[in-house]
Amino acid sequence: RAAPTMGEKRLRAERAATRGRHRQRIRLALPLTAALLVALAAVTARLYRERYPSSQRCPPEDDRFHDHCLEGRQHYLIEIDWACMGKQRAALMRRALDLPEDGKASRGIGKVPSWLTLENAEAVREAPCIRSLALDLACRYCKPTPKPKASKDKAAPSQEGGDEELDGDAST
Repeated sequence: RAAPTMGEKRLRAERAATRGRHRQRIRLALPLTAALLVALAAVTARLYRERYPSSQRCPPEDDRFHDHCLEGRQHYLIEIDWACMGKQRAALMRRALDLPEDGKASRGIGKVPSWLTLENAEAVREAPCIRSLALDLACRYCKPTPKPKASKDKAAPSQEGGDEELDGDAST
């Protein structure tokens, strides 16, 4: 075999130098890529916990429904088929869910947010004309509702009678 020429030696040296630079880049890139993946995983986990909490997120203390949360009620989004209910049952449901009486008939499918106890949620879930009952632990559908101001001359507390099967405040 013939001895390598000057050009061949130079080519081999250039290839060896290129391989060395490539190895250096890999040694730097791998830890940086790993650190980036760890940071991305941490941010993703935090966003996931924010969006899908494991326990009920309560509204601020100055909100009307903060006490409901402390009592153990949870926030739900109720999907109701108002047409299925008929006028009388729809009116009863509106009152039970503490919806405003604006004089308009409820039509179609409506979504109503409400704070319910577990027992009341089960009763609502099994009620006719209820399309779905979705738990809203992140309180995405909570509407800020300031606490009512205490009046100086308090009226006598009203006597609430009847069943408490649909005892929920829906104006959240």
